[in-house]
Amino acid sequence: MRIRRVARSISTFLSQLGVALLKTVVTSVVLGAALVSVMKYMGVPVPSAHDLMGGISRLANVLS
Repeated sequence: MRIRRVARSISTFLSQLGVALLKTVVTSVVLGAALVSVMKYMGVPVPSAHDLMGGISRLANVLS
């Protein structure tokens, strides 16, 4: 009986953690797209996604 309660509480925690992670990712994508759109509208040069990923990979190489 006790094991079931522990398993149920862990399952509830993990599902709530998954929902919070999903909300965080969706919010970040929406806010990022809005920010890039506003910056492009204002005429600020925005790097392409390929350039950004290249910078992230170079940073990962430096930090590893």
